[in-house]
Amino acid sequence: MEADLVGRLEEAANRFVIPLRMNEGFDEQVLLQLQEEIDRCGAAWRECTHVPKRAALILAELLPAIEACAWLYDGNMRQRIQDAGAMVSEAVTAALD
Repeated sequence: MEADLVGRLEEAANRFVIPLRMNEGFDEQVLLQLQEEIDRCGAAWRECTHVPKRAALILAELLPAIEACAWLYDGNMRQRIQDAGAMVSEAVTAALD
C-alpha cells in the first residue's frame, strides 16, 4: 500500500513538473491530479508516526522545482506557475499537518 501511494505521488509530480521543465506548458488538469495524490497521501499518513523517506523527498522538492520552472516562462504564464507552486505547497502543508 505504502509503495503504491508513493509511486502514484511520484508519477503525478513527474507528470506536472517534467512538461514545465521541458517548456511544454502548464496543464491545469495534471495539477489537480497532483493535488489529489498529495491529499490521498496525507489522508493515508494522518495517523502514522512518519512519512516514507521517498515521499518526503518528493514533497520537499516540489515547490523549488515548480518555482525554478516558472522562470522559463514569461508574464502571465510565469505567474500561473508560481501560483500553482503556492497551491502545491499549501496542499503539502495540509497533508502533513
